[in-house]
Amino acid sequence: MTRLFGLVFIAMVLGSPAQAHKLKVFAAVEGDAVSGYAFFIGGGRPEGSAWIAKDASGNRIAEGSTDGEGRFAFDLPKAIASAVTITVDTHEAHIASTTLAASRLGPIASDLPPTAALEVSAAPAATPDPQLAALVSTAVQKQVEPLLERIEQMDARLRFVDVLSGIFLIIGLVGIGLWASGRRR
Repeated sequence: MTRLFGLVFIAMVLGSPAQAHKLKVFAAVEGDAVSGYAFFIGGGRPEGSAWIAKDASGNRIAEGSTDGEGRFAFDLPKAIASAVTITVDTHEAHIASTTLAASRLGPIASDLPPTAALEVSAAPAATPDPQLAALVSTAVQKQVEPLLERIEQMDARLRFVDVLSGIFLIIGLVGIGLWASGRRR
């Protein structure tokens, strides 16, 4: 029985977790373009992997291959009004996707007519200025995107607590097996 426990312990120490090589995709909207990258949780980026962007109806918007750093980029069509899903496929059993909500693709500031300055009135306007709303939305998006990227990376990493949970689960199962084999004798 001690050999069995020793083999299980060695397998736990030498075995790598299954999620250590899981593929994730991060994408951000910048003006009228989308850029992003794919990455493996354990580190590294897929080089030369196929990616495809589709709208909510499944129509292809863009496609290509990731560069040496796992990055991709494409221009959004002007008439896009639905969510966009970007899928990266390494063709080595690693496929991941992310969806950009239609609200993140909203009115693009570059599509609005240029103005020299924004007019500010003393009394609040009855209807919000669409140009001001688009500028604020773009500014907020630029500030939030690094936070979204960091959250995605933090959610994807393997935590020490996860490793300990797995070890104690295996120890518990071995204990139950030893208890059951002892009851049979």
